[in-house]
Amino acid sequence: MSDLENYTKAELGNLLKKLRISFASKTTKKALISKIEQFVTENPDQYDFVQAFLKDGGDVEVVELEEEEEEVVKQQEEEEQDDEQEDDDDEEGDEDDDEEEGDDDEDEEEEGEEIDEEEDDEENDKDYEAPPPLNLKEWVVDPIIAKSENIIDKFYQFTDNVGITYLHESEKLRDQLSSTVTLNYATILVEFLIFIYNFVKVVPLNENNLVHQIFHDNLPFVSSSEFPTLEITGLFDYKSIVTFSIWLSTSVLIPLVISYFVNFTSRVIEIEDDEYLFRVYSFDPFIFSLSKVLTYYFIGQSILIEFATKECIISSLFNKALINLGLYHTFAASLGNLPYILGGVNVLIALYAQFEEY
Repeated sequence: MSDLENYTKAELGNLLKKLRISFASKTTKKALISKIEQFVTENPDQYDFVQAFLKDGGDVEVVELEEEEEEVVKQQEEEEQDDEQEDDDDEEGDEDDDEEEGDDDEDEEEEGEEIDEEEDDEENDKDYEAPPPLNLKEWVVDPIIAKSENIIDKFYQFTDNVGITYLHESEKLRDQLSSTVTLNYATILVEFLIFIYNFVKVVPLNENNLVHQIFHDNLPFVSSSEFPTLEITGLFDYKSIVTFSIWLSTSVLIPLVISYFVNFTSRVIEIEDDEYLFRVYSFDPFIFSLSKVLTYYFIGQSILIEFATKECIISSLFNKALINLGLYHTFAASLGNLPYILGGVNVLIALYAQFEEY
């Protein structure tokens, strides 16, 4: 019952009086607390009464023990006291004077120690400061500190995850950009963007043929808006379809087929005295770039070929192919020498990469 320290000496004395426990007026607060704790230990059923008495200021009535038990206890105590007195009377006649003097000295020493303890207890009572009724540090400051530490830990954990992810992704991007296959993909992407630029126009919203007339009739905003939009209807024209087909065949499909069958990326590895042959790439990047440049060159030279003059199906198909190649030459003119430059760079890089250690 450590909370007894919070009550005054007067309140504790009233409690002892209510419990019919004798004590002296000079008894210290510490001794009063000891008597109360001893009473609660011997009578645990009176614990709730002690708590209620101290909180309510003495308005609770004590729960008395059964009368019969008290009478039996009193009779036993009286009989024991009578027996002790008779024994003491018999022994007193036989005790020496020296023992009486020793007892007196011990009593004086004990009284001196009790006086010192009483003085110390009185000083402790004066120095004791009861805690405030509302502990702001426990209820306000400590939760704020704990919450802030939790937030800081989560922030550090987040930054660690971001840093690890950044390093992992940057290393992965570095490996991909350092590959000759990635350079070939980049070349194809550049040519495709130029194709989109030639056949997709930027027009106002009210002039975009992709927007149906029903929207112009029912939505005034659409019919009057000049917001720039992409008109992709040009991608479905005959010219754009033919151009895309020829570009896809000559710049992607034909180089892929050639680089698949003509592949110099094979390596020999040894595993436990056994040699194995494997290919680093399914499509040789060097052969792909070289065949792409050569194909673009031969297609560009087709403009020098004359039309067939004979009247037959083969001549008709031949002339139709030349016409379609002429449509492709319009797109090739916009490319200019870019395929030669990009292709030549890729050939040199792929040739250098052939000496890479795997």
